Amino acid sequence: MDSEDALAKVTEASEAVRQTAHTVRQSLEEGQPPGQALAILRDLVREAPLPSLLVAFMLGCLLARR
Repeated sequence: MDSEDALAKVTEASEAVRQTAHTVRQSLEEGQPPGQALAILRDLVREAPLPSLLVAFMLGCLLARR
């Protein structure tokens, strides 16, 4: 097996994993009705990941101190 064949197989496997992840994500989103707390939280985290991480870290620090 030469390097071109190996690269083609890796690319094919990578595309298959991406497609599977996309299908799973789409199925999960279709199964959840909009407006629930988890859906709202998911949307907020997608829009602003760094501020969400900061809030989660601060909440963790507050809970750990108690």
